[in-house]
Amino acid sequence: MPLRLNRSESETEILLNNLHFFKEESLKYFRVSNSEDLGINVKYIPTTDSNWDENKFELFIFENPYLTAENDVFEIYEYTISERLGWIFPLTILESNENDFIDYKNLNNYKFIAYKKLLSHNLNISEELFNQEFVKLSDIYGDKVICLLSKETIKKIDDFKIENYILSFYKNGYLLTDGKIEIKAFYEHPEFTREIRKNSRIKIKKSKFPIDSNAFTKSLFIEHILQSENYLVRFILLYQIIEHFMEELSEQQYNEHIEDYKKKQLGKNDFRELINRSSTERDLVKSIFEAAVLNGNLKSDFISEVDFLYKEIGKISKRNSFSDKIYNIRNLVTHSLRDLTYKAESLKKITELFERIIIELLINNTLSLEKNSPN
Repeated sequence: MPLRLNRSESETEILLNNLHFFKEESLKYFRVSNSEDLGINVKYIPTTDSNWDENKFELFIFENPYLTAENDVFEIYEYTISERLGWIFPLTILESNENDFIDYKNLNNYKFIAYKKLLSHNLNISEELFNQEFVKLSDIYGDKVICLLSKETIKKIDDFKIENYILSFYKNGYLLTDGKIEIKAFYEHPEFTREIRKNSRIKIKKSKFPIDSNAFTKSLFIEHILQSENYLVRFILLYQIIEHFMEELSEQQYNEHIEDYKKKQLGKNDFRELINRSSTERDLVKSIFEAAVLNGNLKSDFISEVDFLYKEIGKISKRNSFSDKIYNIRNLVTHSLRDLTYKAESLKKITELFERIIIELLINNTLSLEKNSPN
């Protein structure tokens, strides 16, 4: 689908489906227009252009409120193959010729392809742009992040769908967006961004939990319901994912115990005990995280922040495993919020870590409980 202009006074839509590149002595630009040559001129600012075929690439548009520097340019690799999949970079590098990336093979070709893909993208543009002699890409797209992936390389990945990788991008601060909402920086990420910037690559991994097939996770990470500036709202929304796993796990355990009892593999007393345990929330949370593959430092940081908060409010917990810490915080937020009135910064740090824990839980899910979406 091409760019299009909606003219408010006549309620008509003009499709700008003609794209041409012009090179003059001191000026290079794209002309995007309709059949009657009504359109806009978009300056091409990089020093190099390319003869690559843009139809060999897929375009995805992200936002990242944390990685906003011009040098936040990364190669994209996928876990199952060794070949580079493509690049992700801020739109700002497309409007600069001060940093043409001669050290990165083919990136300058990608910059030219990005212009062509963006100017052929399905997007409404402002009528005000038609009154200007030349416009820039940022006049149309703002400060978006551009991801270009090679279709040829995508074919080497079994059943590639961008939805399966949304969480991998998300854990690096990238949110796939249609531009309808503004993504804001909620967390303070100095260590997070420093760690990412140490590498030239971002390696994406297919999520074992298909978030687009579950109504709730789809609303959080695709429709961006999670993007609330209230840390308590974020925590509660994220904890609903654990609630979903708990419901599924409880049902699974219950059915297994009944089958074992019918086969006389369980005595009556053991059956009763196991059924009771299947409905105990703390035990269910423990089962979920015992099976989870999580970063050790992330778990340690979460435990430390929870311990610090408990010390600040003068509470003691006799249950101190990682899963206990998660359940303890849930109880504080649910039942003792009045004790946390002046602990906003501490809760914000805990929510940030908890969000990263949930992302890893979904990416590395080993429970295989995604069969039903919650009502």
